[in-house]
Amino acid sequence: MMQIWQMILNFDAHLPDLVAMHANLVYFILFGVIFLQIGILPFFFLPSNPFLFVCGAVWAASHLSISLLLIVLTAAAILGNLCGYGLGKTLGQIFFVNYLKWPNQTTLDKTRVFYHKHGEKGFLFCLFLPVIRTIAPFLAGITQMVFYKFVRAASVGSLLWVLTCVLMGYFFGNIPIIMHHLGTFTLAGLAVVILVVIFKKSWEYFNKLN
Repeated sequence: MMQIWQMILNFDAHLPDLVAMHANLVYFILFGVIFLQIGILPFFFLPSNPFLFVCGAVWAASHLSISLLLIVLTAAAILGNLCGYGLGKTLGQIFFVNYLKWPNQTTLDKTRVFYHKHGEKGFLFCLFLPVIRTIAPFLAGITQMVFYKFVRAASVGSLLWVLTCVLMGYFFGNIPIIMHHLGTFTLAGLAVVILVVIFKKSWEYFNKLN
């Protein structure tokens, strides 16, 4: 059991062997990993950004179709978002809001206002953030974010996430220094995204003061 758990947590390390042994089956496995991680709350721990990066690097060193990989992963991300939204709107509303009374009405109203104002922009980048990518569509369902706006933002965000992470791995993943310091590069990229958001918010705040 521990071996299976370790394999799940370090799935990206086993990906090259999996591709070599099961080239056709691997697309279904990758679809499942991304779909479960985004769409089902308990699977938030599954590998994500580095995992997509490794996928790109592995595909660059193989004969498999990078186009098919991008389609499969983007579809998994979009459907995972839709699943999370649906579970939030049904199970989340019934169990969390009506039964557990969580979040309370004040917090729920504030979250609903946030999604109404910033939901579309948020879904363009939330997939790059661990845990947030799983919680965000669920909360969008609970707060009943306008569905067509959610679908539009989640679809564009999914495409942006997959293209960025996979193609970076495809073109740069087999460079030794990047291979050996993947975690560092991932954290650096995340830091850049956060700093850009902070800078933008700070700029808007100071403009309002003036």
